[in-house]
Amino acid sequence: MTSRWRRLSDRLAGKTEPEPLWAEGVPDHIDVPIRDWLYEVLRNYDMASPVAVRLKLPSRILKSRDPYNELANLDDRMNPMLRLEVIDATLGCVQQALQGTHWQHRQTALSYARQLEGILREGDSAFTVSEDGSRLERRMDETLHATYDKAVEAGASKTETAADHLRAAFTEAYGIKPDPSAAYSRAIKAVEAVANPLFLPNAPEPTLGKVRAHLEQGGHKYEMVISDKTGAPADIDAVVAMVSLLWHGQRDRHEGGPTSAPVTLEAAETAVHTAAILVHWISNGSIRRK
Repeated sequence: MTSRWRRLSDRLAGKTEPEPLWAEGVPDHIDVPIRDWLYEVLRNYDMASPVAVRLKLPSRILKSRDPYNELANLDDRMNPMLRLEVIDATLGCVQQALQGTHWQHRQTALSYARQLEGILREGDSAFTVSEDGSRLERRMDETLHATYDKAVEAGASKTETAADHLRAAFTEAYGIKPDPSAAYSRAIKAVEAVANPLFLPNAPEPTLGKVRAHLEQGGHKYEMVISDKTGAPADIDAVVAMVSLLWHGQRDRHEGGPTSAPVTLEAAETAVHTAAILVHWISNGSIRRK
């Protein structure tokens, strides 16, 4: 984890708490570098038309004398997210246009994405560029992000499906237009991808709910690699509790029930991180048969 720069007055005052993140739009202090970055990328990759079409923007933009400049300066006080959507669409359109091209072209595009990430980070934006440079995401605490990265790596070592579901869950939870329901559903699928083959290898229709029941009834057959207070391998009560939390917390799985409710963004984020821990534990052998 890299240390963050602090202004001189804060260092002299011994200030240690992080600066608050700017959660809406592009703040004024990074407006100019963002505008310059957008203009250069839009022009160099001829992305005015794809971005305008993707965002369904007014035709006056493409009819203007300089559509790249129009897009780079596009702002709407009634919709502070519009600038971010232009950036997000630009990243996505560039990556799509470069699919199948020489790796040097893709590396150049990735360097542009990293340049943008530097601007957003130094400007304390609540948004960051995704690892593959294809989109914007809401910024996550670096420690939590490291846990997520480890889980994706561990999940991929067992099945790429788990890693794919976990990446999708993260994107749905932390994208600029989050979808909590989709994020929660993908989080459960990520755990199922590694848990079902391990705990229910012969089940015709395995689910996380059946994994939970199996572990509740047969928990005595398993143990953790970590020790309990006696020095013996710990039981799997913590695993059962986390699986139960994840399974029961998806209140939008079925409609019409007395406890049915939409999944909140906070619940979806918690589900993603719970799933990441479970995927990591199951994939790297932290839970084993006695």
